[in-house]
Amino acid sequence: MLQEPVDNKFTGFSSYYDQTVAGMRYLANEYKLTKVCTMYLPTDFGLEISEATKEQAEAVGMTFVSETTHKPDEQEFVGAVQKLRADGCEVVTMALGVRAGITVVGTAKQLGWTDVKFLATSAGFLEAVAAVPGGVTDGLYAASGWVDLQARREDEAPAKFIAEYEAAFGQPATGFAMLGYNAAETVVRALEAAGPDLTQDSFRNALENLEYYSDLLDTQIKYSPDNHQGANDITISVVENGLWKLVGRE
Repeated sequence: MLQEPVDNKFTGFSSYYDQTVAGMRYLANEYKLTKVCTMYLPTDFGLEISEATKEQAEAVGMTFVSETTHKPDEQEFVGAVQKLRADGCEVVTMALGVRAGITVVGTAKQLGWTDVKFLATSAGFLEAVAAVPGGVTDGLYAASGWVDLQARREDEAPAKFIAEYEAAFGQPATGFAMLGYNAAETVVRALEAAGPDLTQDSFRNALENLEYYSDLLDTQIKYSPDNHQGANDITISVVENGLWKLVGRE
């Protein structure tokens, strides 16, 4: 993504780094929590989230306390959870695979560690994570760049999208379908703005001047020559009764 020409690159939403910081800030302000830790994979994805946790802890009123690193295929987290609990962690940011993140939250509950807040990013902000049977993930927080589809399925724009998607493809509409549709909508809007005499420069110029509110995502999309990140807002959600509930925005 950093290969030239960088000015041809456009992203849809906030970074994992910014999402992690926003989630930490929310938990610090809402619950007066001060001790933050991190669990991560030693990959670019994991390092981005762990670095955000360490580098920005003081800025959001927290102190970085402890960390654990993990392998992509790791399935047992009792030792790691016990370590973080003993270290006094109050908030734990996670940069793990989807299944691993679910297992960590479930393990903490099995061990009776219920006063900790686990924080995921958009990488873990999935319907399947919220809908794990038995309320395993209830209480899990996630910071993302959009609002969950299923929690708004009765609202006008999501309801219309869900009905049309299911009629067209014969399967349930998911958050991934919503994100794909929005990406396509952004491209189409830019193509229309660029006009029929399309060139690379005219298309890029159209994108750099594109701004609209997405009723489907419940967020503002805005690009500029100096900002190729579409959605700057960060949403904070928590799992309640099998669904992601929006609790804050940055």
